[in-house]
Amino acid sequence: MCGISGLVSWQSMPDTTIVRKMTDVLAHRGPDGSGIHTLGQATFGHRRLAIRDLSDAGHQPMLDPTDSVMVTFNGEIYNDASLRAEIEAQSDYRFRTRCDTEVLPIGWKLWGPDLFDRLEGMFAIAIWDRANDQLVLARDPVGIKPLYYALAGDTVLFSSELKGILASERISSAIDPSSFHTYLAAGYCDVGKSLVANVNQVTPGSYSIFTPTAVTSSVYWQPRRTGTITDQTEARNELHERLGAACTNLLISDVPVGLMLSSGIDSGILSTLLAGQKVPAFTARFASSSFDEGTGAQDLARLGGHDWHAIFVDEQADIIEDFKAVALAVDGELADSSALAHFMICRALRKQVTVALAGDGADEFFGGYDTYLATTLAERLGGPLTRLPASIIGTLASRAGAGHEGRTGPLQFLSRFAAGLSAPEAGYHAEWRRLTPRQMLSDLYGPALAPMLAYDPLAEYRNAYKTASGGPLDKALLADQTYYLPADMLTKVDRVSMAHGLEIRVPFLERPVMELAGHIAPKLLVAKEKKAVLRNLARALNIPSELVTQKKLGFNVPVAQLLRTRLRSLATGYFETNADIFYPLLKPDSVRAAWRSHDARKFDHGYLLWALLVHGVWREATS
Repeated sequence: MCGISGLVSWQSMPDTTIVRKMTDVLAHRGPDGSGIHTLGQATFGHRRLAIRDLSDAGHQPMLDPTDSVMVTFNGEIYNDASLRAEIEAQSDYRFRTRCDTEVLPIGWKLWGPDLFDRLEGMFAIAIWDRANDQLVLARDPVGIKPLYYALAGDTVLFSSELKGILASERISSAIDPSSFHTYLAAGYCDVGKSLVANVNQVTPGSYSIFTPTAVTSSVYWQPRRTGTITDQTEARNELHERLGAACTNLLISDVPVGLMLSSGIDSGILSTLLAGQKVPAFTARFASSSFDEGTGAQDLARLGGHDWHAIFVDEQADIIEDFKAVALAVDGELADSSALAHFMICRALRKQVTVALAGDGADEFFGGYDTYLATTLAERLGGPLTRLPASIIGTLASRAGAGHEGRTGPLQFLSRFAAGLSAPEAGYHAEWRRLTPRQMLSDLYGPALAPMLAYDPLAEYRNAYKTASGGPLDKALLADQTYYLPADMLTKVDRVSMAHGLEIRVPFLERPVMELAGHIAPKLLVAKEKKAVLRNLARALNIPSELVTQKKLGFNVPVAQLLRTRLRSLATGYFETNADIFYPLLKPDSVRAAWRSHDARKFDHGYLLWALLVHGVWREATS
């Protein structure tokens, strides 16, 4: 796992100094080495986190023997052994290293863009094809690894993180109002976008080819749902086989590997499948019993025979400094509150391992969220006649629960469900994840954002649902797999883990597992219980019944409470004293009013204020 950056200048010689700046700001992603290389019109940079073949043979950027193809690569290719055999059978090339990177320049020369569909793993790849005068940027099927790019005159810039693009000083840090509109609604940007104007991301499962005269993009993989598997036993057995193989493949490493373990069935299944592998397990613990999963996680570690390590997240020395570090790690464009807890546990993990397996992606592919049931119900109940009463009920429930500071309770569920039913169009699934109530926007938005009031900030999420095939559950799953998962969850996991130089591997997002999930009928995924196939497998693996049937807890932090207590001084600074920092995007006095209402427990604006605080910290640090 690494950090990559680079540029191609079509009309002038590339500037090595710029690429060095871009690469240096990614040092956290690759603390084990760095490299800069120029080939023709391209200069590529690389920060290395040494995982496989720890020798200098793995140095990047890497070139083919004829110096016609140059590659810089972030990620892991798990099927490189079979690709090596295929390459040697089709050519006279003989491999010199054990690094998975080496298959990329030769694979590109042999197969061209077909290379990407052959790769199994997680990756962000930049290829300079000198002979054909083209830059190629490619991203893994579901977007585990990030890849930003920007056009600046005759130059193409790319980087693993937004901060790498900005370090070039060729792109302004001006905020894109449309993206900020979406950020306040969802807590993240649309897939393929960033918060900064004119900086984009390669979309998951695609590659883009840049030439002096054109940019073309193509999709090589995307999730699909067929529902052809209708037998629960067949689904369970096939999942057991494919997930077990994925766990084995993902243990390939020349450095220590650990497991991120909660009391949930996702990581619990991984723990059981890894029994006997001597993989240490790490669990985040909280002082509040409603957020703590320590007891169940310890039972799962014992069942799998893993050494268990508890990390007391909310007893960290300086939560304010950690919050600031997270805001900078996510470049001010991700407001997922669980990033704070993930950041802390990743820091502790990195002291003992360099690689960790995690259960991310199971909910989106196997039906783990309450929103799937809510969407199915809303499609039956929703419509013009329900919007007004739903809006009234949602507002009353939200006010009644303003002082709630534990995990989501009945009033919070009622408020969110009613808000979804009151949406102006039948796009309920996207509405469940809205952070800022629609009715607040006109008062909150300043002159730079006011024109956005005419546009739906969740339009892309809604469109992902509307254009998906199948019934409501199929559509909801596909929308989350193509939008929510890469835009929020995987962005979070990548940024906070790589902030500490920790590689996170995700067995549930290996392509054979994702494709199996797409073949499983909706009625098997969400029937009498959510994530029924996974629970069936968990029972077969003898995971304790109380853990199999427990309600999903998630990896959240008490947002409303933290803002009113341990983060209060930071919040007061940005929302009272320094509220002008949000202008002209937002009205400073409206920001102050929202904070005062929340602080006084008159209304719960926790998620909005968390998003503003993340962005405010980043904005002040980068202005």
